[in-house]
Amino acid sequence: MRPILRSLAILTGLLVCFTAFSQSLLPDFAARELTRGKIQISWNNPYRNCVQLAIQRSLDSSKNFRTIFSSQSPELASNGYVDNRPVPGVKNFYRIFYSLEGGSYFFTRAIAVEASSVVKSLPVDLPAVTPSIPPIKEKLITPALTAAEKKNLTSIYLQKNILFRFDKAGYARFKDSINTKTKDKLRRLNERSVEWIPVNKEVYYIYKGQQIVAELTKKSFLQWKDSIKYKTQDTLYALDAYHSQIRSYAPPPKAYVFIYRNDSLLQVLETALYRKFKDSVANKTKDTLYASDEQHVEIRPFVPRYVWKPSDYIFTNNKGYVTILLPLVKQHRYAVIFYEEDGSELFRIKNLKEQELILDKTDFVHAGWFYFELFEDDRLMEKNKFFLPR
Repeated sequence: MRPILRSLAILTGLLVCFTAFSQSLLPDFAARELTRGKIQISWNNPYRNCVQLAIQRSLDSSKNFRTIFSSQSPELASNGYVDNRPVPGVKNFYRIFYSLEGGSYFFTRAIAVEASSVVKSLPVDLPAVTPSIPPIKEKLITPALTAAEKKNLTSIYLQKNILFRFDKAGYARFKDSINTKTKDKLRRLNERSVEWIPVNKEVYYIYKGQQIVAELTKKSFLQWKDSIKYKTQDTLYALDAYHSQIRSYAPPPKAYVFIYRNDSLLQVLETALYRKFKDSVANKTKDTLYASDEQHVEIRPFVPRYVWKPSDYIFTNNKGYVTILLPLVKQHRYAVIFYEEDGSELFRIKNLKEQELILDKTDFVHAGWFYFELFEDDRLMEKNKFFLPR
């Protein structure tokens, strides 16, 4: 009985250890489609020393990732972000980039989320004049009920395309708007499908969000379209031939550059500020900036090259003898200590009284480099070296 209990205890311990080691050390990260055309990314961050946290997106699972969001509070334990502009109809891959104090950084695994195609929606309150689009032939419009229509949603078709879907109350308001404000017709195709047949008038409608901001003739629309293209950074998105949506330009998220020195993080700068910093280093210092990639730069301080200059007071003369020259020997007290090249003391002269003193080579035992310290009134005056030839 005891061997069996011992074996069970060992097996339980191994199972606990395996479970502990199998848990991921990386931050928890999830991505899902929140609503049609909106992807929610949420995370739990265990690192309180996180200095940057950025969400990146790509259409490839391993390359071409681009930053779409950079957190203003990367140290928060839990946070989230909604991507309002995923690429519809394909898999969008998301990952999170973390950078910690001290310079370490890493990426999470990539998670794939397929964004649904966005249903192009128009407001319920339609204008009195509607687009000029030929009626749809009845034989072409016999759609079967879709999954959405089975959920009590009525689909509105225009030229075989679904413009929007309404619940019961929304469709009632839409129908009332069409009947009271336009001369258009609505034709029932099946229980949950309705064809919108506009009157034949050529008017172009411009939307911002779901609000109409302009109703233009063809000539005015073409002129306005050119002005948007050449004078702004906004985007004009065609919902159909007569309905367009203007989308304001959204600047890309701020990018950051990490400045290091000897593997220590010195600064984190926005790209615009980094350009000024880079120019300042180039114009005002002799330091070098070495970029390992677009976001990580190492600053290498300038180290001047050492150039030895012989002393004016202790040197070897043209005959190879060590000479001590002290022009102010009568006004000050001088002393000198000589050292071997390894730093060990060779000998010292405590009180120099002659203006010029020549030392014998035998005092230094051998040829080579020697160091000295010259003192004036017990204060270090000079520290240098000289070479004694054979």
